[in-house]
Amino acid sequence: MHDFNRGEKFSGIAGEGAWLNDAPLKTSAVADQAEAVLCTGFPAGGDFAGERIAGFVEAIRVYRKVRLLGSAALSLAYVAAGRADAYEERGIMLWDIAGGLAVLLGAGGRMDMSPAKKLNSYRLFASNGRL
Repeated sequence: MHDFNRGEKFSGIAGEGAWLNDAPLKTSAVADQAEAVLCTGFPAGGDFAGERIAGFVEAIRVYRKVRLLGSAALSLAYVAAGRADAYEERGIMLWDIAGGLAVLLGAGGRMDMSPAKKLNSYRLFASNGRL
C-alpha cells in the first residue's frame, strides 16, 4: 500500500516479512496498554447511540493515546512499523483491512478477528503481539 502524503510504500507477506520502502519492519515492544498507542475508527453506518459511544470511550481510556487516521489499512501498517501498538474496530469491512493485515502479520503482529453483523464486516483487534 502506498501512503501518498508521506511518500511511503508498505508491503508485507504474512509469515514472511514486511517492509517500508524496502527497509524491514518490526512491531513495537510495548506490552502495557497504559503505554500503548491505539488506532481505531468509526465504520460507516455504525451505531452512534449515546450508550454505545460511552462504552467505546470507556474501553479506550486504558490506552496512553488514541489515533484515528482515517484509513484502516494505514492504521495496521502503523502498528506493523511500531508507530502505533494496536488497532481495534468493530464493523470494519474486509476490503478495508486485507492489505494492512498482510503488512502487520509480516512484521510479527497478531490479530483476532470475528464476523460482525453486516456481510463482509468484522470485529478486529490487531496488535504488536504483546498486548
